[in-house]
Amino acid sequence: MEKRRSGAQSIAKAMMIIGVIFFHGYLLTFDNAAEALGTFNILVTMFPFLLATFFFYSGYNYKPSERTFKENVARRAKQLLIPLAMAFVLSTVLIGAMELAFHYAEPEAILKALGNTVLYGLMSEPLAFMSGFVVGRDIVFELVIALGLLWFLVVLFICSVFFFLLVKYTNKRLSTLVSVVAALLVLAFCLGQFVGVYLPYWVQCYPVVLAIMLTGAHLRKYNFLEKEITCKKDAIIVGINALLAEGIVIGVGLFCYYRFGSTTAGMLPGSKFDDNIKGFDAFVAFLFAIAGTYFIHNLSRLIEKIPYLSKGLVWVGDHSAIFYLFHPIFLDLFAIAVFQKRIEWGIGQAFFYAAVVFASLVLVCLLLDFLIKKRKNKREAIPSAEREQQD
Repeated sequence: MEKRRSGAQSIAKAMMIIGVIFFHGYLLTFDNAAEALGTFNILVTMFPFLLATFFFYSGYNYKPSERTFKENVARRAKQLLIPLAMAFVLSTVLIGAMELAFHYAEPEAILKALGNTVLYGLMSEPLAFMSGFVVGRDIVFELVIALGLLWFLVVLFICSVFFFLLVKYTNKRLSTLVSVVAALLVLAFCLGQFVGVYLPYWVQCYPVVLAIMLTGAHLRKYNFLEKEITCKKDAIIVGINALLAEGIVIGVGLFCYYRFGSTTAGMLPGSKFDDNIKGFDAFVAFLFAIAGTYFIHNLSRLIEKIPYLSKGLVWVGDHSAIFYLFHPIFLDLFAIAVFQKRIEWGIGQAFFYAAVVFASLVLVCLLLDFLIKKRKNKREAIPSAEREQQD
C-alpha cells in the first residue's frame, strides 16, 4: 500500500509548528501585538507560508478510495471536530480558572467575559467587534488568542467537505483543475476586495484554502514533492528548484511589505485579509502554498539524512496536532501564572519564553506516549480470548 505521508512531511510539520509556537510566544510578550509584529516583519517574511503548507499537505495526502462522500465527511469530522471541541472546552475552562486564581477577578465578570470571548472567537474578530462583543484587556484577553487559533480546524473541516465534492473531477483533467482554481481565486479576491473580513466563521478564507487543497491533490499525481533523487544531478536540480521557490516567496513577501506595508505573516490563509492589499491576499497565499511547500519539503528531505535531528523532528511532527491545539493554554499559563501580565521584552527573552512553552509541551507529549505505551503493553499481556471478551 502506498504511504501517503513521508518522513519529510513530518519534519516539515515539526519545523512549521515550532515556528508557530515561537511566533505566538513572541507576540504574547507585548501589550501591543501590532507593534511587536512590526519589529518582526522581515524575519517572518521568509516563512509566511506555514499554515498554507498545512492546507496543501491536506490535499496532497488525499487518497482516492471506495469511501462515499458521506463516509469521507464523517471520517474527517471525527478527526477534526472532536479535537476542536476538546481544545475549545479546555481553553475556556482552564484560562477562565487561571484568571480567577491569579487575577482575583469577580466570578460574574469572568463569566460575562468568557461568554463574550467565546462569541468573539467563533464569529471572527472583526464581525464580533462590530456586533459589540468587545473583550477587555484585563479579563480573559488570552482566551481570544486561544480560541482565535482554532479557526484553522474550522476552516479545514468546512473546506474538506467541498474538497470531497470536487476532487474527483479536478483530478481527472488539468484543464478542469485550472478552471475551478481560477474561479475560486477570483471569488476570494472579490470577497477580500469588496467584503473584507466581516463574515462569520472566516468564510472569506474558504475559496483560497479549497484552491490550495485541490491543487495539492492534483500535484500528487506528478509526485510534485517526491521526485526521486538517484544521482548528484537530480539532487542539484531539486536543490536549485527549492531555492528558486523560496526566492519567489521572499521576493513576493518583501514586495508586499515595502510596496504596500502588508504583513505577510497575517496573509491568507490566516483568518483575515490584510487591509493594504485586500483581495490580492488570495493570489499571494496561493503562491506561498505552492512555492513555500516545495521549499520546506525539500529542505526536510535533506534534514532526513541527519540521524538524531531528523528523528526528533519526526516525533514533533507526528505530535503536531497536540502542539497546535494546546500551546495557547501553555502560553497563557506562563503569561498569567508566572509573569502575571505581558511585558515588553526583546526578541531574545521572548524566544526564551516560547522555548519554555515548547519544552513543556514536549514533556506532556512524552508523558502521553509513555501512558499510551504502558496501556498497550498491559493490553497485549492479556490473553487474546480474555481481550476479545472485554471488547
